[in-house]
Amino acid sequence: MLEVITGGMFAGKTDELIRRLERHSIAKRRVVLVKPDLDTRTTKVRTHNGKEFDSITVGSNDTATIEQIINQNEVIGFDEGEFFGEAVYRLLKAYEQKGTAKIFIVAGLDMDSDGEPFGIMPQLMAIASTVTKLHAVCENCFEPANISYSLVEKKAQVLVGGKDKYKALCWRCAAAEEKKKSQNT
Repeated sequence: MLEVITGGMFAGKTDELIRRLERHSIAKRRVVLVKPDLDTRTTKVRTHNGKEFDSITVGSNDTATIEQIINQNEVIGFDEGEFFGEAVYRLLKAYEQKGTAKIFIVAGLDMDSDGEPFGIMPQLMAIASTVTKLHAVCENCFEPANISYSLVEKKAQVLVGGKDKYKALCWRCAAAEEKKKSQNT
């Protein structure tokens, strides 16, 4: 079964992923958490609130290592799912569509800071058994936040960072921030 947890930054995706993995651990299932090597901030998966969970770092398309991990575990969590490549999507799709007893839980951003679909997340959402979309709180107006707004000039779609580089905003506040930027240039 494939479960997807998605939404913007600071919405609690990794907290929810860890919560689910801990529940499976309590149920005596073999659990593992995988993270992509692109996210080099820490060797463990760490939430913005400081909660940690041991993890295995793998290449974004390293299906051989991921297959070994799958064979040794019953529940496989993936953090930062947007950073995994097409080969991992195809692997998870194959497992999901053959009716596996394995449980896959993928947490990741559904959109980049420009509001565009991010990585393999839209494809995973399409084939998932369940999708949970979480929202942060807009840092300007305190309504539900839709976007991980970039505070710095980006040269590519991927810019790994936290509160130093992004803030959670609703669309209205993001549009107002963009208007301010354009008036200041």
